[in-house]
Amino acid sequence: MARPRARRLGMARLGLLAAVPVGICAFAAWALGRDEHAPRAHAPAAGEAASCEELSPAARRGKRIYQRGATEDGRAVEGAIAGGAAALSGREAACAGCHGPSGEGTTEGGVTAPPLAAERRLAASGERGGGAGQGRGTGEGAMTAAALVTAIREGRGPAGQRLSPVMPRYRLADADLSDLVDYLGCVGRDLDPGVTMGSVALGAALPLTGPEAPVGAAARDVLTAAFAEVNARGGLYRRRLELRVEDSSGPAGEAGATARLLDRGVLALVGSAFDGDPALRARLSEERAPLVGPLALAGAPGLASGAGGAGAPGLAGGAPGRARDVAAGADDMVFQVLPGPDVLARVAVKHLAGAPANAAAAALVVHTRDRAGEAWASGAREEAAHRELPQLSTLPFEPGRLSPRDVADAARAHGAKAVLFWGPGAELASARAALDAAGSAVPIYASAGSIAGHAGALSRDLAGRVLFLYPGSLGERERASEEALRAFLRRAGVAPGPLGIQASAYVAAQIAIEALKRAGAHATREGLIAALERLRDFDAGPAPPVTFARNRRTGVLGASLLWMDPTSDTAVRASEWIEVVP
Repeated sequence: MARPRARRLGMARLGLLAAVPVGICAFAAWALGRDEHAPRAHAPAAGEAASCEELSPAARRGKRIYQRGATEDGRAVEGAIAGGAAALSGREAACAGCHGPSGEGTTEGGVTAPPLAAERRLAASGERGGGAGQGRGTGEGAMTAAALVTAIREGRGPAGQRLSPVMPRYRLADADLSDLVDYLGCVGRDLDPGVTMGSVALGAALPLTGPEAPVGAAARDVLTAAFAEVNARGGLYRRRLELRVEDSSGPAGEAGATARLLDRGVLALVGSAFDGDPALRARLSEERAPLVGPLALAGAPGLASGAGGAGAPGLAGGAPGRARDVAAGADDMVFQVLPGPDVLARVAVKHLAGAPANAAAAALVVHTRDRAGEAWASGAREEAAHRELPQLSTLPFEPGRLSPRDVADAARAHGAKAVLFWGPGAELASARAALDAAGSAVPIYASAGSIAGHAGALSRDLAGRVLFLYPGSLGERERASEEALRAFLRRAGVAPGPLGIQASAYVAAQIAIEALKRAGAHATREGLIAALERLRDFDAGPAPPVTFARNRRTGVLGASLLWMDPTSDTAVRASEWIEVVP
């Protein structure tokens, strides 16, 4: 509860800052610019920009404080506003929250936080040797480092005046303050990994060898073509987009391929293979390296074809997520497009609970004993608890070793009004047959990915009984997006391949391109993250509109229910779109 409260207070602080010339970081840059014994943050002379491309160790530490509100050893920066009545800590206290990831300044609700990048700060103040517009012409004289510390810690200005109570009083050690000042001299001019004056490198860990090589090649070719299309129009802010690919089929798998990309230097990962590995997620979080539109190539049945049959584009399924998308928070760098198993299970429970006859229904959750299956069960339990349904029963099984009779016995023993099934389509069909044999007519919910690519006998075995959760577009939008995707592939000369994977790679590329546009000319990881968090109902092509936010890392939080028509072997809509909240 404390974190959301801090967020609201942070916004209130920004609103009250309308009457304050500068915030803490701008004040620091101004004051130290006047101190003859302190490093100066000044407009760069010719050639100075190059000195900021690779930051000094102190400036790198300062950058962490500026952008994350944390020191290199993990201590959260802390401050208090409104006379100590409200505390800010960590990211809520970071300078970038108000002044922007690149020190560009921000305006929200008519309130402006001034720019801190040296050139823009001086242009805003109209001075060449002073600061950010505070204390001009007051005769206050030089600001010593000790006086600056007093201002930051006690809220007193260079003439002893009290600064506005909404400006945080920070508990910032001397060494940390020095690091921050070092970085302020380069903010807006330093280059993040993968960025040069003429290019931005993006990475993808994809299977390029082994049985999944055609899948990796299909994703690689679409990503390359999407970036080439941007480059043909002049790039983004005169920078070309480059794709770097590492083989995820090697001994170290996705984690090793991703590590090699990060070591080589990429701004972000786009359309990269990701199966939800917690260690890899932690590595991305530590380096603040966003992964846009991951491809779940293992561990979860994806949507390799659309609802209309094997010829429809569809999308690859979302990676296994956490029980609550909000739990990932701003430290989760994986921006996935489609919902993972947890969200799909929540949709199933919401639909089940919405039927009057099932208002207090119990359900049996059958799932594979792996990361994806556990996510499915976790999501179902969470939604059931939210809706005050009876506690769900679970039946985990090893993939390929399901006992169909166990499903029927468990459903009868627990009085289940529905079965929520996560696993391969063949085992889903055997479970359905066992329930039929036991005289059970309860509905079965399953991911549409479980029968992807299995048009024919398997889908007929499941027709009329199983409700499939499908998070893609339907109807006219699906047809239009398929046509547009195929036109792009022809235009780019991309060879035919698994259309679901090609669609997923295309969506990932379009989201990354749009976010880079919105992030501005100074391409940074933090700027890209902030731009992604501001995407609302973005049309990326063959996917429903995508929305991300600070507490939302899944772009599509919902699905439609479909059932298979046994006479035509096609999918028929069984519900309207069902949305769940983060």
